[in-house]
Amino acid sequence: MKILRKSHLVRRRQIERTKTERKVLARLDHPFLMKLYYAFQTTEKLFLVLDYCPGGELFFHLSRYRRFQEPVARFYAAELMLAIGHLHKHGVIYRDLKPENVLLDAYGHVKLGDFGLAKDGIRHPTQGAKSTCGTPEYMAPEVLNQQGHGFCVDYWGLGMILFEMMTGLPPWYTTDRAKLFRRLRSAPLIFPNEISFTPNCKTCIAGLLERDPRLRIGVLGLRSAMRHEFFHRKINFEALRARQISAPIRPCEGWRQFQSRSNSIEAESKGWHSANPSLDSAAMGNITAEALDVATANFDDSFRRMPIETEDFEKQQQAQGHPPISEKDLNAQTFRGFTFDGDIPGDGPPRDGPPREGPPRDGPPSTDRRQNPPNDLRGELT
Repeated sequence: MKILRKSHLVRRRQIERTKTERKVLARLDHPFLMKLYYAFQTTEKLFLVLDYCPGGELFFHLSRYRRFQEPVARFYAAELMLAIGHLHKHGVIYRDLKPENVLLDAYGHVKLGDFGLAKDGIRHPTQGAKSTCGTPEYMAPEVLNQQGHGFCVDYWGLGMILFEMMTGLPPWYTTDRAKLFRRLRSAPLIFPNEISFTPNCKTCIAGLLERDPRLRIGVLGLRSAMRHEFFHRKINFEALRARQISAPIRPCEGWRQFQSRSNSIEAESKGWHSANPSLDSAAMGNITAEALDVATANFDDSFRRMPIETEDFEKQQQAQGHPPISEKDLNAQTFRGFTFDGDIPGDGPPRDGPPREGPPRDGPPSTDRRQNPPNDLRGELT
């Protein structure tokens, strides 16, 4: 659950940005995008009920492995490419691609989250948006130069992530902000000699990190990017979108093994076998410290130690002499239209296709057209 204080949003002038995030999340339904189930509000806070991703951030796993082998990097780049392609099909640009915003579900597939910088109504590859926004290390040159940008900005972000997955750091990285911006604008792209890149991988990264967005891979849309030799004949995109290809990282195997071991021990002690191992002591509220450690193993320690209730930002602001925010700014009218119930037909903009039912599939193709619509990907690429 994502919880936002209204006063915080008003102070930082992020009301419209939050409305856009809620609007975008409610409109889209894709296997590799975070799904919104409900949105509601109280007098002080906004609430978004989203997919839970126990696999943690891609950044966490990249930090643990230091860098990925090329097949692993290709797999996650391909899933992200389908995700941003779906966004672009619906006129949405993401604008903040980075490993911290890429989450993994229990099966190791990506879920792109945090749509706070997304913008809708953009269907041109190089025009339509003008804001300077994003994470500095990943900003595209056209954003830095304030020359306007379109959906090609997300292919730049994909190139940055692909390079980082292969090397462990984004290209041109430095903690000196001024030097960073100079490098992003004009420094040559250098591939480390100690890391093995295939020629196709190099040309893909170089094409995605082309500074002229009119020449960048993806300028002609998703299909053109999929045809690049780095992906061509290496990735079956229809099977990938249907989640029929197993992910190279299985982040929750430790939890499954722990559950299986715990169930076996309990069954032996009681002389019975649990027919539903998911409804054991952890699910009933008697979770042990060991079980909690295993269940949260994919999250950084600093995140796990964060308090559930953060300090009240509004009280801090008033203590510093800022005037209090009026009730008018915090009432429901300011956030009108925020409430959303994904289970009620007709509540909010229609979703893109039928709801997914049952657990994610990693096995053979389903014969159920609701789970494996034959023309789904073709429609995505038109």
